[in-house]
Amino acid sequence: MTNNNQSLKFNLKLTIAESETIIDKLDIDFKIFKNNKPEANSAYLNIWNLNDTVLQELVEKENLIDIYTSYGEDEPGLMFRGYIEQERTFNGRPPERVDCATHITLKDGKNAFEKFINKNYREKVSSTTLIQDCISAMGAGHGRLSENLPQIQFDNYKIYGYPQTELEKICKPLGINFSIQNNLIQVIAPDEKFEGTDTLIFNSENSAKIQKRGKDEIIIITSLTPALNPNDWIQCEFDEFKGTARVQEIYHHGNNYGQTCLTEITIGYKQND
Repeated sequence: MTNNNQSLKFNLKLTIAESETIIDKLDIDFKIFKNNKPEANSAYLNIWNLNDTVLQELVEKENLIDIYTSYGEDEPGLMFRGYIEQERTFNGRPPERVDCATHITLKDGKNAFEKFINKNYREKVSSTTLIQDCISAMGAGHGRLSENLPQIQFDNYKIYGYPQTELEKICKPLGINFSIQNNLIQVIAPDEKFEGTDTLIFNSENSAKIQKRGKDEIIIITSLTPALNPNDWIQCEFDEFKGTARVQEIYHHGNNYGQTCLTEITIGYKQND
C-alpha cells in the first residue's frame, strides 16, 4: 500500500463556517465514520492544547465546522462538515502530562435531523414531490438527486413529524437511498448505474489485501482518501474482485503528528458463480 503523498507533510485544519477562525498547527487525532444510511455521520476529534478563547467560540454557538486535509503544498480538501454535538476537556497524554485534550464530536447534518414538518396534501401528489418537500424542510443543502426516481401517486397525504423520518417512509418502499454527506442531502435511485469515465482506482499497489465482511460486503484499506464519500463509485482491480462498485461506508482515522492516516472503504460484493 503506497502513496506518493505520504512522504510530504500532512496538514489538518478546522474552520468555522462564516468565520475567520482557523484551528491548525495543533496535534489532532480523528476518527470519522460515514455511511449511506438515513442517519447523521460522525467525527470524533481530540485537539491537543486548544486555546480557551477558540474553544469558547466553538461551543457557544451552533457552528458548522469543516475539517480540511492536505499534503505538502496541495490545496486543502474537505473531509468532513458537521455541527458540534458535544465537547469535553481532559488532561494527560503520556509522557507529557501537562498536555490538555479537547474531545469534540461533530454530527453531519445534525440540525437537519432536528427539524419538524407539518404539511397536508388534499389533492393528488407524487412521491417525488413529497421527497422534495421533506428535503426543503430539513434545511440542508441539495447534493445529488437522481433524475429518474421511481415514484407513486397518492390521492392525498399528510406529513407530520421529523422530515427525515417521513422521508424514509416514502423512500424505503421504493428502494430509494437517502443520506446526508457533508451537510448535503443525497437521494439515489435503486437502479442508478455508473455512467462516468473518471473514478478512483483501488488495487494491490495502493491498498492492503481486501477483507470480506459477511457474504455481501468487502472492506478496502488504503491511504487517506478524504474526498471519497458514501454513494461515490470506485473502480476495483483486485484478484478477488474487479469492476465498479458504489461506496457504502467510509472510515477515516489517524492523526497529524506521526500516525499513518488510513481510509477503510466498504462496498457491496457479490460472489461470482
